[in-house]
Amino acid sequence: MSTDIIAFIIVLGVLIFFHELGHFLVARLFGVGVEKFSLGFGPRLFGKKVGITDYCVSAVPLGGYVKMVGEEPDSELSPEDISISFSHMHVLKRILIVAAGPAFNLLLAVIIYFGFYAVMGIEDITPVIRNIGIGSPAQKAGVEKGDLILSIDETPVDSWYDIINTVKRRNGRTLSLNIQRGNSVLSLAVSPELKKGKDLFGDEIKYYDLGISGYPETEAVIGEVVKGSPAQTAGLEKNDRIVAINGEKVNSWKEMQKIVSESQGKVLLTTIQRGKSLLDVEITPVVTKKKNPLGETEEHFMIGISTAGVILPDEDRFVKRLAVFEALFESIRQTYRVVDLTIVSIAKLIQGTLSVKTLGGPIMIAEMAGQQAREGTANFVYFIALISINLAVLNFLPIPVLDGGHLLFFFIEAAIGKPVNTKIREVAQQVGIFILVILMIFVFYNDITRYFFS
Repeated sequence: MSTDIIAFIIVLGVLIFFHELGHFLVARLFGVGVEKFSLGFGPRLFGKKVGITDYCVSAVPLGGYVKMVGEEPDSELSPEDISISFSHMHVLKRILIVAAGPAFNLLLAVIIYFGFYAVMGIEDITPVIRNIGIGSPAQKAGVEKGDLILSIDETPVDSWYDIINTVKRRNGRTLSLNIQRGNSVLSLAVSPELKKGKDLFGDEIKYYDLGISGYPETEAVIGEVVKGSPAQTAGLEKNDRIVAINGEKVNSWKEMQKIVSESQGKVLLTTIQRGKSLLDVEITPVVTKKKNPLGETEEHFMIGISTAGVILPDEDRFVKRLAVFEALFESIRQTYRVVDLTIVSIAKLIQGTLSVKTLGGPIMIAEMAGQQAREGTANFVYFIALISINLAVLNFLPIPVLDGGHLLFFFIEAAIGKPVNTKIREVAQQVGIFILVILMIFVFYNDITRYFFS
């Protein structure tokens, strides 16, 4: 629990501080006076005043805030402060100052991703074809398992990252693959196949595929047996290999899963290999309820085992560091992907196709932050990037009180040539506060029921 709390304070502190830093820097760029830049909230602990700005650390380490001169339209100002007043700046400057907060949250994510791609690197594998689909475009073109891909369209590749990204960028165009097979180098033309799949939300997506993989097909070897499961009752053990079910040969984990899921709970006569011995056991799958990303409960027939995973030699694995511009491009693209996913999630919540039970608040964020922190610094920093993007998107929403609400009024002011009526803004602010209070109550309710009653 203490890890969760500390991790939550760090995450929230970093995100809000970086958010306020955006407001501060752009405000100073345009000559707006800043009275206070505080790291934390509440009573001032210590700091230093430079000019009119008090740079300080406050008692509550949950973020920070920036107080600008003339931040409120009805602020009483001395004549000499009008030139540095926020509310007296041109509306376009005010728009940029307000937008800088969430924009800096996006920038933080880009910086973190850049660090992973260019400095720490990403785990990758050598471009050897270890699995090829029967009847796939690659197989039809003459590609074989064990081939080493040297280049695609004369562009050298040294990892599966290069292969995947090249296929995406070519958008279905025929590819010229130079491959090494034994001591020979061959050139083969492969036309990607347009396939259909489903995204995280179950929506149909289309993508181009060669039908090859850098990972061998997962074998039906048991990694773990769930305590009290049908598999344990039947006597299955770790490292057992499932070789047949009801007399039907099993070649992979995927084939085994398909047979179990379609069993409708009927007894399965399962042949397993344990060492050099073959054993026949009877297993009765049971219905297991699991929630999908949409928050819907789905029922699946399972026997209570997990895969041993894919084992690759250490020499086939390496850490790939991207070149500076490639890392920057990939960082921006990854940030865009998460922004898009967040916007789609919000849209689906509004449409009702995504369960509101998936919403979480401070308790869930603290729990997730603590979990990522326990798994390592890299996971924790990556989590900060994810939450930073979510914070940016939420702040851009046109809800009064949030930055997006202020931006909405400024855009209206820019369009009509004068500020929005003060009374209208006050009412809108009250509505915005009401919406946020209701939302906070709801996410706290979700957190509590999820944490204590799930």
